Amino acid sequence: MDSDMRWAMLGRRALQRLALGITSAACSVTRGDLTQPVAAMGLSFRSPLGIAAGFDRNGRLARRVATLGFGFTEIGSMTAAQTNDLGDIPQGPALLGINLTLDARNSSAECRGQLRNAWRQADYLMLNLIGPASAPLLHQPARLRGLLVALREEQQVLNHSAGRHVPLAVKLRCLPGQIPFSLTGLLLELSYDGVLAAHDPGPPATRQRYDAWRNEHQQALACEQIQQLHRFCGDDMALMSVGGIQTAEHLAARLQAGARLVQIHAALLRQGPWVARRLLR
Repeated sequence: MDSDMRWAMLGRRALQRLALGITSAACSVTRGDLTQPVAAMGLSFRSPLGIAAGFDRNGRLARRVATLGFGFTEIGSMTAAQTNDLGDIPQGPALLGINLTLDARNSSAECRGQLRNAWRQADYLMLNLIGPASAPLLHQPARLRGLLVALREEQQVLNHSAGRHVPLAVKLRCLPGQIPFSLTGLLLELSYDGVLAAHDPGPPATRQRYDAWRNEHQQALACEQIQQLHRFCGDDMALMSVGGIQTAEHLAARLQAGARLVQIHAALLRQGPWVARRLLR
């Protein structure tokens, strides 16, 4: 890594820490909830807008973000080891999702243990299939299917034994010309609760990429992908969308296209902790 890349990475990390600290402070001083209730995955969310995984990795904000207008936040992505050390999560009225890294190096038993650890504190669980650790699984369809079957079974056993409904969803890459119909079909077959379409190629969240999402064609393309997935899934599985949402119009378009829930990350970094109130106006 050259010096320019290293400084850019340090700058992004500093921005992330600063934004997290400011947002945490805002959660403590803001009064009065902004609610736009929506039902998805068998749960009731205070609003359709949430915080994507990667912003609040360890649950510093967690359920407290409801005061800012968010209906939910997703922490992580967490490895199996990190779920072992998962401490108490701050309470509040927002729902909590826990994003789990599906590491191709881990056995099915290790992944089931990872899910069990996170299930205790989560309102919903998200299996992350877009990270580098899970990339090999996408080229091993039989193994991936076996793992998804095992994790779905584990979730059902936990839900039944505790009498508590904790939905299970999967995060999939959804880039131009790469709508994941095959994987989505598998999730439908296995009766998963939801799928999160990630329209952005992933980190790093650079300013250049943030600016590129102001392009109307790029926004329209993301909506078209959601529409196609919605036609494919019908009402059998809740759709979520993440990537590029910056304005109230962007949010409304994703919801109109068929997304039940929408997540933001870069907009929270760039626009500050009260961005949800602007987007939900």
